[in-house]
Amino acid sequence: MAGRVPKRLKRSCDTPAKALGAVITGLRLAKGWSYHKVAADVDCDSSYMNAIEHGRQNPTFSLLKAIADVHKTKLSLIFARAERLHVNCPKKKA
Repeated sequence: MAGRVPKRLKRSCDTPAKALGAVITGLRLAKGWSYHKVAADVDCDSSYMNAIEHGRQNPTFSLLKAIADVHKTKLSLIFARAERLHVNCPKKKA
């Protein structure tokens, strides 16, 4: 759990789930937080949070709302950023 949190991580955006995960990762990194911290704050397992950030899990609405609340942002803004990222993704699957 200890360690340096990078300022950026490369995340894929070729699916809507991956784009959403990339946005959530970006919010977390902007605060300098680990995914372990966010997972603890929203009461989910850290491996599940990691899977969300990589687009491998589809979180519930309640969990997404908790993630938005932890980051003090609106869920609609997270969705809008994810949609924009996915639409503009250069490696999007057809």
